[in-house]
Amino acid sequence: MLTRSQSKLREEEMLKREINVNIDFDEASREWRKNKNILKNGMYSYKKGKHNCCHIEKDKKCRKKQIIDSLYCQNHFN
Repeated sequence: MLTRSQSKLREEEMLKREINVNIDFDEASREWRKNKNILKNGMYSYKKGKHNCCHIEKDKKCRKKQIIDSLYCQNHFN
């Protein structure tokens, strides 16, 4: 068991340790905005739950709505 003075020294040592945190705020902002719509006056709203098909052909994504419980639309499901 530590004495009061020993525990105080231990706390001071813990406070002196530096924690290095490296956050890329530009990337964090881009990721945060992915599911948002930009409104007036710097406001945002969440995009609806509508998701598009994951099929990609010739560098173009399919823009049709996904089938429930699937990643693809009705055309690309098979």
